[in-house]
Amino acid sequence: MPITDLVPASRKQEKGFKGIIQNPLIRLLAINWLIGFVVTVLIVFGLIATNAAGLQDLIFNSENPLVPIALLFFGLLITICSVAMGAAVMSLPKDDN
Repeated sequence: MPITDLVPASRKQEKGFKGIIQNPLIRLLAINWLIGFVVTVLIVFGLIATNAAGLQDLIFNSENPLVPIALLFFGLLITICSVAMGAAVMSLPKDDN
């Protein structure tokens, strides 16, 4: 008997993409990743638009300005999305049962 038969029918989820979307933890992480992505875009554009610490001058005076923009964006993306997702997981209610 396969181990999947031991799970009650009420706890079984659909397989495939629809089953992944119905998983509440995956939805929580995806929503918070999207929040982190939006915040990252706003921060990167804000840093470049305000020329904070001469960043805009440095970026646009380089030979290929896409490289420093990509490095800044992806570095902030990993950091901010991780913070948003971690905060969401840590704020989940604790089950003491």
